[in-house]
Amino acid sequence: MALTAILLITSPDYVSAEQENDEPDLGGGFIESKPWQETDVVFPAFPNADDMIKVEVDRINMPFNVYVDEKNLMILPEDGVVRYTVVIQSSSGANNVIYEGIRCRTGQYRTYAYGTYDKKFSKAVTSEWKDIEENEFMVHRENFLNYYMCNKQGELYPVDEILNRIKYPTDFQDSGDMSD
Repeated sequence: MALTAILLITSPDYVSAEQENDEPDLGGGFIESKPWQETDVVFPAFPNADDMIKVEVDRINMPFNVYVDEKNLMILPEDGVVRYTVVIQSSSGANNVIYEGIRCRTGQYRTYAYGTYDKKFSKAVTSEWKDIEENEFMVHRENFLNYYMCNKQGELYPVDEILNRIKYPTDFQDSGDMSD
C-alpha cells in the first residue's frame, strides 16, 4: 500500500498542492501573469504656453500645428502608459486641448479629458482604449506612436528621450535630422 502511494506521487499525472507551490514549473507549462491594469488617472495642471513644444508631424499640408506640454509628459511604470497634454491649433489660432495616453505595446490611445474655455480639464464622456489608426486631423497619435514615444518593439522611450525626439526630430524615414 505504501508502495502504491509513492508511485502516485512520482507519477507525472499527479502533482500535490505542496509540490505545485514549492517547485517551479520546469515542464514547459504556462504560468499566467496578472492581467494589465491601468493606474488611476489624475489630470495635470492646464498647459502654459511657455511649456509647449511644437511637434513636427508626418503629413503634407497639415492644416494644424501640434504642441505637447513639456511639463505634463509622464510615464507611470506601474501601467506603462505615456500620458501627455496635446494642443492642436488651427491656422486661425483656435486651440483644442486634450489630455491623452498611449500604450505602446498595444498601439492604442485613450482620451482622458478635454480643455475648456476657462482653462480647466473636463473628463471625457467616453474614455476607452482605441486602436491608433491613420486619421488626417488626429495624425499626432500615429506620429507619437511611430516616431516619438515608442520604439519598433512596442516599448516606451524614457521621458527625456521622448522630449529630445520632439525637440530635435529626425526625418520620418530615419534618414537624419529634419532641420537644415
